[in-house]
Amino acid sequence: MKPISTYCLAVLFPLLSFNSISSLAETQVTTPITVEQSSQGKVVWADLYTGNVQKSLDFYTTTFGWSVKDFTEQNSRYHLLYDGKQPIAGVIERPAQDNKSENALWIGSVATSNVQQSVADAVAHNASIIFPPHDFALYGKRAVIADPQGAIIAFLDLDENNTAHQSIAKKWDWAQLFSVNPQQAAEFYKNFGYSTEQVANSQDSFYLVKQQALRASIVKLPASVEQRDKWVNFVAVTDLASVLATATAQGATIVYQPKGELLAIISDPNGAILGITEQEAK
Repeated sequence: MKPISTYCLAVLFPLLSFNSISSLAETQVTTPITVEQSSQGKVVWADLYTGNVQKSLDFYTTTFGWSVKDFTEQNSRYHLLYDGKQPIAGVIERPAQDNKSENALWIGSVATSNVQQSVADAVAHNASIIFPPHDFALYGKRAVIADPQGAIIAFLDLDENNTAHQSIAKKWDWAQLFSVNPQQAAEFYKNFGYSTEQVANSQDSFYLVKQQALRASIVKLPASVEQRDKWVNFVAVTDLASVLATATAQGATIVYQPKGELLAIISDPNGAILGITEQEAK
């Protein structure tokens, strides 16, 4: 068992339109709690589905300093992004006809101990399967679902007999679900071993908690924007200001950046939404 440590997390509560931004909600901060440093229920990987692979690769390698490799010689359609020597994400072509309203989409994968059971539980509670459980050769088994309100999320069963998963970069820092019905969404995610905690002074905001750790948050999607639930995943960087400057120079748009907070949400040049936080130096 990994050691117990103290973890203090700034949780993000902007009201996000995926084409525009409203600042009706406030950023809130939790008090320090004791957690077990385990990956269960946490976003540990993400894949970018994009209509323009080369443009996406150019943007992320330039903006974040990541490098890129083809998955294998036999599967050059799937590209791995590396943060230094550690793999952090995948990039794969997304045909334009799949969804004409979005040219690119980040899908986060949460760690689970049994991907088959997670998918069965999801379907039993009215979720839809996008990709059924399949071997993700480097790390275990993976599946992608759309929850009952349409938010897309993946499950990744890290094979404990395959130590390759230990090399995955631990830079996926947080995930937030913007939901038409946060209470209903919170009830759905309880089926995967999460407990929920209502955020202080906010009836429509919840934490998802697993193994004593805050894993994600769910907030209300305002009525003024497209009523479609959506997960936003946050990646940690060492210098937020520098990353944002490079990102905008490369054609990204900053859609949310609260004053005085070390976090932001961007739309990349292909329209994929990504959260960024600044990680304290160790």
